[in-house]
Amino acid sequence: MHPNSIRVLVRVAGTVVLIMATPGPARAAEPPAEGEGLAPRLTTVTQTLQQLEAGNLSRLGVQAEDPQGSPLTFSWNATSGTLSRPLGNANTSRVSWTAPRCLARSGAPVSVTVTNGLGLSTTAPFDFSLVQDLKANHQPLLTADSFEQFQGVTFQEAVLTVKPQAPESVEHIVFPEDRPLSVTLVSSNPGASHSFGYLYVDELQQRGYVNAQGELVDANANGITDLHEDLYNLAPPSGAKARPYIGWGSRCNRTFISEGLTFSIPDLTLSENCSGGFAAQQDLDDARPGPNFGLRVDVVGSAPLNTPPTTAYSDFGLFPRIPNLLEPAHDANHQMGLGRLVFLLTDDDDDQKTYLGMGAVADKGSWDSEPDYDVSAYAARGILSASNPDPGISFRDRTVDLGIIPGGRELVFFLVVSAEAKHIPDNDNVYPCLRKAGNGQCTLHLKTPLSVFFSKAKWNLDQDSLGLLPTVTRSAQCEYSDGCNPVRPMSGACNTRVNGGKACGWLRGDTLDRLRHIRGGDATILTPAAVSVTYPDNGNLPHALLHAPPSTPGRWLLSFEDSNGGGVLQDFNDVVFQFQSPPVPGAVRSRVVNPEQMKSPEEEGCAISRVRFLAHPGGAYGCHFPETFPSYAVATDCRMCDRGVCQSNPTPTWHPVLLEANSRYEVVMDVSHTPGTQLCWKAELPAIDGTCHQSPVYMEVGYEYGPVGP
Repeated sequence: MHPNSIRVLVRVAGTVVLIMATPGPARAAEPPAEGEGLAPRLTTVTQTLQQLEAGNLSRLGVQAEDPQGSPLTFSWNATSGTLSRPLGNANTSRVSWTAPRCLARSGAPVSVTVTNGLGLSTTAPFDFSLVQDLKANHQPLLTADSFEQFQGVTFQEAVLTVKPQAPESVEHIVFPEDRPLSVTLVSSNPGASHSFGYLYVDELQQRGYVNAQGELVDANANGITDLHEDLYNLAPPSGAKARPYIGWGSRCNRTFISEGLTFSIPDLTLSENCSGGFAAQQDLDDARPGPNFGLRVDVVGSAPLNTPPTTAYSDFGLFPRIPNLLEPAHDANHQMGLGRLVFLLTDDDDDQKTYLGMGAVADKGSWDSEPDYDVSAYAARGILSASNPDPGISFRDRTVDLGIIPGGRELVFFLVVSAEAKHIPDNDNVYPCLRKAGNGQCTLHLKTPLSVFFSKAKWNLDQDSLGLLPTVTRSAQCEYSDGCNPVRPMSGACNTRVNGGKACGWLRGDTLDRLRHIRGGDATILTPAAVSVTYPDNGNLPHALLHAPPSTPGRWLLSFEDSNGGGVLQDFNDVVFQFQSPPVPGAVRSRVVNPEQMKSPEEEGCAISRVRFLAHPGGAYGCHFPETFPSYAVATDCRMCDRGVCQSNPTPTWHPVLLEANSRYEVVMDVSHTPGTQLCWKAELPAIDGTCHQSPVYMEVGYEYGPVGP
């Protein structure tokens, strides 16, 4: 403003109008020297808002006249904010100014210069002050799209939930993220010998055993799924329905014909001299539920009468009496194995023998709560190691470290059982069924002392003769009793937390005791929760039960029924394993709270200086604060921007948010020492115990900008 001008301010309808009087130059009272002229005179200056919020508009205008009557030009300039295109005529000019995030430079951010034909000019500055309200909430209502990253967390109805540390179903065992996992042998039934391992479903799909829908495939259309056909090497050695032998080649090279199709008699079902092995149209009781009428059924295989010699009931391979397909890939099985063998032998009894000497390894232990062989001599996938970190049998052999299990890869666990083969449906003992008619009746039974049971019930071969569809429920905390009928639980039944009902006990007393006193590990105390087994719709028998005790996140139990047909009462407690995975806290990272605030060249001197953060605590029943309250952090460099194009910053500078109950879980933070303009927040949800996994997410985020310091 000219130093000799007299300003008269008038407010009209919210607009500040500045009327200029005697706006001449400093020597306006003296006559101009020859050749000199007078600068333009501002008659009116208008400014609709002098105090405004970032992003708001103020309309500016000037009216001027020239003493000499020469034409005038108007030139607007802004050191901060954004000017619109000027409008006006010969004596007026007006613009709109959009306020920036902050006023990074001192002095008036906007000015207009009026110049006449003689090159003389007059300048009018426009002063502003910016209003920033930390109480204003810039965090939109949270949806799943509000988050840039999820780790071990799901979001539904404004609730962040830590994903379960254990698989949710025995039928679909998969972890959302990579996870370290170990498994401990808790107990096993001494009446049989077992080997335990797992498969990856995607590897079975690559081999063609499983389709994209997870169903088993019968590519050669002979009525037996290819997985079961290759487990026992049943495919014929030649012809249109032949399949490659899993291993180096057949020990016996014998075939049979059933319903007009040729098959191979499995080496795993034949004695040392390969005699017998097939009987057509045998009189066997129906293995389906209901009256067990006699049927005419083909039977392939045989049962050993005495202890088998070296090669009996063997397909050679890495371990003679484990199907080659379930062994780890090795030269001994022609690199055709797909399994990982965790425990080669689960025996823990007071003798040193396996069922008819058919164990994968020799029994060298005793009844001492430890496996009866030196587990640490083998790698976690079942191959003998070059060195043994713990020679001899010790309590450390109870646990095998499986390493990192990749997230997103489905696992199927299996149990290979050496036991007597029986077919007495009235006692719920049946031969495995290789092929069924359309009505579910078995037309080809398998007779063998070597059975395989999967955690995925549809993949099992034995039929459910008891017919307990759809589920059987047991009590996790209650001790198993032979006298309790799971269908009508009366004597020996315990209360459950399901509708106040009763259920028979699940685990035997010695198993419950071992869980309470696991050497080298934490105790697992089971609650009165109900554990259930769901039966598949194909009539086959489930053999695995999975239970994640709510009191021990990161630990879960997997138990097996080891009898074809389930035995008398299908107890699902013959072999019990405990899995351990360190509890993984859930974590989320929000998208940028202020995505519209792109960094522009004229505003590079501004940065977020303070942040207000408010989060209300909450959670499911049983949550305790502050232990289960999420921990938060904010960052102002969540995106890296260049010329208006921004990309996510993978390593922003995080400022911990220290929320306290006495501040109503609200805090104002000074973040000016790490200048940035791209604000986001993250939260970590602890997995403290199994009773608290949820934390409702309600929060407010406010911020203000300030000049970047020198």
